[in-house]
Amino acid sequence: MLELFSAETTIVVALDLGDEENNLIQTAVSLAKKTGSRLIFVHATQPFRGYISAGGDMVLPYEAFEHDIYTSDVKSAEQKLLAIRDRLPPELVIDLRVVRDFPENALESVAEDVGASLVLCGMSPRANHDRYGGMSTALSLMNSSKFPVMILPLDTAIDFASKDHNILVADNLRDEGLYALRAALGLCKSISYSHLFHLHVKRSSYREINETVDKIKTAMVEGRLPFDPDLKTDVYLKHLKDEMRSAMVERLEAADSEFARGLHWTPRICFGQPAEELQQQVRDTKADILIFGKHHFLRPKGLVLGKIPYQAMMENHVASIVVPDMAMVQ
Repeated sequence: MLELFSAETTIVVALDLGDEENNLIQTAVSLAKKTGSRLIFVHATQPFRGYISAGGDMVLPYEAFEHDIYTSDVKSAEQKLLAIRDRLPPELVIDLRVVRDFPENALESVAEDVGASLVLCGMSPRANHDRYGGMSTALSLMNSSKFPVMILPLDTAIDFASKDHNILVADNLRDEGLYALRAALGLCKSISYSHLFHLHVKRSSYREINETVDKIKTAMVEGRLPFDPDLKTDVYLKHLKDEMRSAMVERLEAADSEFARGLHWTPRICFGQPAEELQQQVRDTKADILIFGKHHFLRPKGLVLGKIPYQAMMENHVASIVVPDMAMVQ
């Protein structure tokens, strides 16, 4: 569950202290106001590394200056963080951390140290990361973090304090999707939500479905299957959707049967490629929060990089929450 309404809840916010982070900060503040959470603003000062070859060894020619650079960077970052905190409502509990490490490592370390419920990170909408490349802090966290990570386009602000939200959760009807569904239910408990749309995308095109129906009809004519004169593509599609809808109801009950009874919930079933269907469903449902598991951009237990729903995340100005599976948490 991603329940954020406890006074003990902590949200780690990644700041690079650039000029484009006002929306990220305001989103974090509104979420903290709504949920009563503590905020920790984290800035990573990246280690200085400049190796050269000295004979057969690699050495750091400027290693002697590392301490001075570190001290200077920390003081500057602390001053900027203090200035940001001083501008924010005084009733909020905001801690500040400057960590000498690469950003994704610094954020993960702080999140582990404080037992964070969520890591909030911005992402530039100008860089098209259609496929996972590991060059962005946000993408690296999406891939490797053991904590739920909320990715916010830096040109977008989400008002959690005073607005209701449409939430879209993508579920592959396997374990990874169940963790995403549980996170969506926990978020519904924590914020003001209008509707939860529960999406399953079956990786089959309509052409493939037509081919399957033709094969079934052939098997009926040859006597390998009982003959059904009413079998048509639309009948077969309805049968598939009914099966998947029943499975989604069962998963909702298994995730939180008591909360599910009063939930404003609608199942959505699509056919095709998950990334493209996610984007279309974000538009159709007018969702401003998208929740999905890591399986949507990196195949579990494998090394094959997959396509992420970048357009759904960035072009539609939504906050996207990527949920780790239990294997990562353990």
